[in-house]
Amino acid sequence: MLRTGFASQIITPPRDFPLAGYFNKRPNRGVYDDLYVKVLLVEKEGVMGGFVVYDLCGSSPAFFDSLRAAVKKAGMTFGDNLMVSCTHTHTGPEVRRDIDEQKQAYIDHIIAKTVIAIKEAENNLRESTFEAASVNSNPYAYVRRFWMKNGKVVTNPGKCNPDIVKPDGDYDRTISAVAVKQEGRIAAILVNLANHGDTIGGDFVSADWFGRMEREIQYQLGEDVPVMTLTDCSGDINHFDVSTMRNQTNYAEALRIGRGYGKIVLELLTRLEKVDDSQLSFKKTIFKMPYRTVTAQQLADARKVLETIPAGSLDNRGDMTSEDLAKGDGIVLRMFAERLLGCEGNEGKFQECELLALTLGKDLAFITMPGEPFNGVAQGIRAASPFKRTLIATLAQGKCGYIPMPESFERGGYETEPYATSPEVDTAPKLIAAALETLNK
Repeated sequence: MLRTGFASQIITPPRDFPLAGYFNKRPNRGVYDDLYVKVLLVEKEGVMGGFVVYDLCGSSPAFFDSLRAAVKKAGMTFGDNLMVSCTHTHTGPEVRRDIDEQKQAYIDHIIAKTVIAIKEAENNLRESTFEAASVNSNPYAYVRRFWMKNGKVVTNPGKCNPDIVKPDGDYDRTISAVAVKQEGRIAAILVNLANHGDTIGGDFVSADWFGRMEREIQYQLGEDVPVMTLTDCSGDINHFDVSTMRNQTNYAEALRIGRGYGKIVLELLTRLEKVDDSQLSFKKTIFKMPYRTVTAQQLADARKVLETIPAGSLDNRGDMTSEDLAKGDGIVLRMFAERLLGCEGNEGKFQECELLALTLGKDLAFITMPGEPFNGVAQGIRAASPFKRTLIATLAQGKCGYIPMPESFERGGYETEPYATSPEVDTAPKLIAAALETLNK
């Protein structure tokens, strides 16, 4: 017998707390909508684990390790089987870096709330079934990297830029919905799709379109059915349609996209297929991700930039978005040079990234991915996965950072710029191989 349990807790940060997602400081000035940590536990024949999803831009290894320790301290023995991921909202709190007393207190608060939610979910375990459906359509996402007339690729080159030639490839448009049913009704929904959570801008807290999608689904179903989003590989994907000058950075855009995705999920719920739950398994691989190495010439060029471009403040110019990075002004060049110098001495160094898979029979698999892989990683995994449906949860197990495809590095785009913990150029295919090895265990 398969059992599931769900619970959630509000984790909205306090006023003036720093928000994540841009390069300038943004203290929280108010709240559009609350942020949550959501937990779905799955248990069969004494084997238990599940999903912990945060409305955060990302977490950190220290955050993840603290959560595992807190779960263990609370007497729960299944912490190693928890898939811990973030939606990637850019209007959530910054908990990844520059941890001071204020941030640490809030992180401790989030972890305490998460332990409460996990315990509540365990207490709520009931006999359940899984049903799933997928569609190859994602009308609200676009490749955000473009070939330009100068022969280079630029990320977010700006709307209606006359120098745009074509997108840098295509992406996997799969949207999957998994309905967890208890006593004949839908008790929770897992959604997996590729897109960025960066529609709003500004300095008001919001779960972005992820939260608006949940509200739309709940409104149409007439019940407060919890919806958890597992964000698919979206490192080179976002919501900007560069063929139009329509303003796509505002709360109305979060509403539009959330409602649109909600309608797609609701349609998927009308054609669900039963998932074979005869066997529940958790499988794990520790992937050693090598750090990016740079040449002596790159280091020398970076030092020259620091000598010639004066230090400037990012905090007095408003939101510094990815479109600003594409323009490459002096402050941007200096920032990239400072980040590159952090790679000095990276030879032979690596970080350990946990890939955790939850599988049900041969019908359904979930697997975690570190950071923000380019969508080619998802394509490579799904093309060779032994499962009918493979759902990917990125920004998972405490790891952040872009993981571009190897060919992307020579083409350009700010995601390929080196920084201290960025991955080596050949990481993506190795990550695909490690994921497939995990799924085939």
